[in-house]
Amino acid sequence: MPSLPKLPTLAAAPDPATVCPPCGKCCRYVAVGIDGPVTVSGVSTALWLVYHRNVSVYQSHDGDWFVLFPADCENLLPSGLCGVYENRPTLCRDYDVDGCEGTSAEAPEKVRFDDGAALGAWLRSRRPALFARCLAKGILPPAVRGDAPAQPSGAASRGNPASGRRAPVRPRG
Repeated sequence: MPSLPKLPTLAAAPDPATVCPPCGKCCRYVAVGIDGPVTVSGVSTALWLVYHRNVSVYQSHDGDWFVLFPADCENLLPSGLCGVYENRPTLCRDYDVDGCEGTSAEAPEKVRFDDGAALGAWLRSRRPALFARCLAKGILPPAVRGDAPAQPSGAASRGNPASGRRAPVRPRG
């Protein structure tokens, strides 16, 4: 009598330590989708956002724009694992660990602005026509235009196009 094929078994619920590196990087900020600095109004809004301490604006590798607020999740354990893993929100369940910033040395964002000077430098070099329209509207102060030294903001500025990694996708407001 021929033997019957072995049926596949269902995997148990994944152990969070094997699903993600216990770094908690994705649990240390909130990012909300915004209209990016691609119009004068968008530049004005992005400037207003980055004028606030510890607030950044970035573009994902998919082309979406986000405002980023550093904020640790109250359920993040000192080990870097989730304290409510079995009952975590849907947003956390849907997070794509293949694009996880904890497993790559590459920046999760295509471009990021931590202050007005970084946004102004990017506009001047990458979007000169938009930079000129913003100048005409009078929304770029000297430090943002590059006419005067920028004031220290307490955060490192970077407008670094690069890599190919996806930034975490958070819901649009």
